Amino acid sequence: MPEIWLGYGDSNVILDIKYENILDINKTDFSLLDSEAVFIELDKEIKLYDSSLILNFNPFTQMIPLLKIINEKSKIHGINDLEIYTLSTNIPLKIKRELNDNGITIRKIESSDILNKIKYFKKTIILEKIEYDPFFGYKGASTELMRSSFPNEMNQAYSTIIDKIPQPGVITEPLNISFESSKTLNIETINVIANNDGINSIYCGDIESSFKKSIDELNKISKRKTEKSKSAFISGNSNFNTQSTLSNSLNLLWNNYQAVKENGIIIFLSENKMGLGNGALLQYIENRLDQSGSKKYQYIKDLEHFNFLRLIKDKFDIYAISTLPRVYLNKLGIKTVSRVQEGLETILMQYGKNAKISIILNSELTHTLEPNIQL
Repeated sequence: MPEIWLGYGDSNVILDIKYENILDINKTDFSLLDSEAVFIELDKEIKLYDSSLILNFNPFTQMIPLLKIINEKSKIHGINDLEIYTLSTNIPLKIKRELNDNGITIRKIESSDILNKIKYFKKTIILEKIEYDPFFGYKGASTELMRSSFPNEMNQAYSTIIDKIPQPGVITEPLNISFESSKTLNIETINVIANNDGINSIYCGDIESSFKKSIDELNKISKRKTEKSKSAFISGNSNFNTQSTLSNSLNLLWNNYQAVKENGIIIFLSENKMGLGNGALLQYIENRLDQSGSKKYQYIKDLEHFNFLRLIKDKFDIYAISTLPRVYLNKLGIKTVSRVQEGLETILMQYGKNAKISIILNSELTHTLEPNIQL
């Protein structure tokens, strides 16, 4: 019996499953740059000046070596006014300590302060990891900047996805809107394709062209053709951010729900140590969200999930393995199981002991397609 490890928060949980029950295992495995190659790439592509700002929206483990290189480069060139900010409060203490030990401090910034901070500095570089995203198609520097700082453009983007299913792995209208909004600012980006083991590639430059180059590379290494199954387990990489909130976990679900036939069972891992997040999902659970809000064009954080749930939840049996209270998930139309093996038992009870199950291990970096779809 093989041991399959599924990411659950910043750890892994084991799925004991027989070989004959596995239809396929979908995981993006890619080559990794060594530390010298990472240094050469950043040293060649990134120019720092006095008064430089490094901005990050979603911290990730592999940003540590990149920030070390940037910090060292600033010392070599005698740059004193280099500041690093993140929008996130979810940075583990061990990462902060490692950065602090190297003389690097990451400060917290609020969404409302980002544009003013960018204007203050002569040079701004956004450091962000590239992933699949059901709203924009792909997540990166321009999408996270628009989410945080361009509410009117977010309203416009949201209006284009109403009554549409998730579109991961597609160049969408919202993505193009994010490119247009970012053109008003003089920003460079470091777009990173990475997993827990290391960095696959780095694309630096202006916000649109570097994003598009990283998208091309992600498509080459991470799209998978697979037969639709009657059931699937969906999880993400085991790290501190991938499943930190229900919104993040739902993105993992929407990125690959299409690997399952209608009326099938989907079990997604959703550790959620930071709960529901601070957007529409929380408002809904607390009875503060207008039920018609998902069809209004005034976007608030996480509102897209109600659009996707409305279109998809009745077509599948969706189960979550989560620390969230069952009553919260049930209110959203999501069932629960308490552990991975209970999820497996649920599938086998429904489809029999010979059921074939798809396993998707890093859904933020993997996009499954039907065999007849052209890559």
